[in-house]
Amino acid sequence: MNIKIKTLKTFVFLLFCCYSFSISAQNRILFVKDVPIKLTSESSYSFFVGYEVEEDSDIAMDLSGGPDKFWTGKTVPVKKGKGVFQFKLTSNNKPRVGTGYRIVASVREKGGDWKTEKANSIIKNVEIVKSKTPIVDDASFSLLTPTSLASPDIIEFEINYKASKERLLQIALWNGGKWIAASKNITLQPGEGAVKATISAGRPAVGNTYRYVLYFGSGEGFPDKNIVSKEISGIQFTKAEKVLTLNDLKEKYVTIFPSSTSSKITLPGHLSFESIKIISLKGEIIKEAKNTNSIVIDDLPKGGYYAITNTDDYYKFVKF
Repeated sequence: MNIKIKTLKTFVFLLFCCYSFSISAQNRILFVKDVPIKLTSESSYSFFVGYEVEEDSDIAMDLSGGPDKFWTGKTVPVKKGKGVFQFKLTSNNKPRVGTGYRIVASVREKGGDWKTEKANSIIKNVEIVKSKTPIVDDASFSLLTPTSLASPDIIEFEINYKASKERLLQIALWNGGKWIAASKNITLQPGEGAVKATISAGRPAVGNTYRYVLYFGSGEGFPDKNIVSKEISGIQFTKAEKVLTLNDLKEKYVTIFPSSTSSKITLPGHLSFESIKIISLKGEIIKEAKNTNSIVIDDLPKGGYYAITNTDDYYKFVKF
């Protein structure tokens, strides 16, 4: 492996880690180096993907379709965690020149097949050409595309593009085969660059079966008829955390009186809460406990505090 390849792998690995460090473990996979939508007819291809898996899994890569229903693929096992992998796909036959090919990178259950896919990235409308051809029209999701987020009202995207003439761009959100929402059609002028797109998602239900689909093209019938279509699946929406203000706390709290001889407070209502947060009267989060109905307070300075649970119960108490 030459120095350029090593540098690329180091860069994309660090980039992949940087944008994912604050997100809980999930299954996802992304192309971390642009894949041309026009590939020369060869017996070997190389692709880079970044992945994160919540348990030991298989990472699969497939190139298929075209006039002769060509297929070549490869599967490699990976350990729980994240990383970058370079796929080298080889075949005894070269794919025939033509359109209708697609490239799929996917996370599968260990020892599974396409039926056990947990997440994937798909590039459709790939064309196989006789010789290297400049790419004048293309659009791709940024590596910073969010794949796990609290159920949002708005989802923001950055899309990189090249346009030989005026083109249209749209990003859609699907849950399995059900359309959820889409961005407005964005008009792109000739040239290349990056553009922002937003989807008004309306706080989708919690789940991990969502997918983003990018459409790029022009003319009547768009977006169903397009030049480029790319997809990221395994998108995960988690429960949205409620944003509280001090005014909320002051209006809704219930006063409790912890024993002066006890090292902790116990909150009523449940045998266990997912989380309890202690907040100062200035609104600062002091400490947190999970999966319990009590929290130690003997290490707190004397004074007043709020206790907030994940079920939106608010309590005020004084540490003596």
